[in-house]
Amino acid sequence: MSIAFPNAFPGHLETFILATHSSMDSDLAACLWTEEDRLHDTISTLTAWSGPISLVVVTSAPTDHLTVLKRFPELMSLPDMHASFGLSLHVLQISSSLGGSANAYLNVARLLAPTDRVVLFPDGLPLDLSSDLYSSIIRSTSPQPLVLGNNSRRTYPFAPMSPVVLPKDYPTWCTERFSLFKSRSLDWEDCLWQLWLESAGEVKSTAVDSWPEMETGKSNNSSSVRCTT
Repeated sequence: MSIAFPNAFPGHLETFILATHSSMDSDLAACLWTEEDRLHDTISTLTAWSGPISLVVVTSAPTDHLTVLKRFPELMSLPDMHASFGLSLHVLQISSSLGGSANAYLNVARLLAPTDRVVLFPDGLPLDLSSDLYSSIIRSTSPQPLVLGNNSRRTYPFAPMSPVVLPKDYPTWCTERFSLFKSRSLDWEDCLWQLWLESAGEVKSTAVDSWPEMETGKSNNSSSVRCTT
């Protein structure tokens, strides 16, 4: 499961705790992860995404199917909320004494995504995400990673926590640097740099109208969205 630290997670990964099949002809899935104490807030943002989702929930609790559903009763509402778009939910148990790796959790979501292309959201879906975002991204095709953001940074270094669109089987995976502080922002900065470096600077960037100015560790509101190149 882990690329850089194969022995860093002494727990257990329970895949496809919940899974619905998409009724849409879509090759693009959103990949994200959340800690168990942020699960409720994460669930409230899922309906803003109009396509498949691969979500990893990180917990220190047991991960068998029935225990998970009893511990997180809000999960029972997810199939109804996202049934037509396709939802894959996975639960990763880790030791509470370890800081972990935010990129490793995102890599798991990518690995288990049901589509050929993915959008990696390092800090989850932004609040009040416009429904236009999905239709805008799906029209954009590139063999290289495509960074989403605003007009202020079209080349590296990109804005903090900028999502990335890329083929699921793209050869570069985010570095899984183990951290006692489990910093999403520092981990993601490493990933963006790695993608930029290993593509020899060929990573593309797309300006998204009204994309929020992302502050480290926060998701801001956004309004109408349109991708431009």
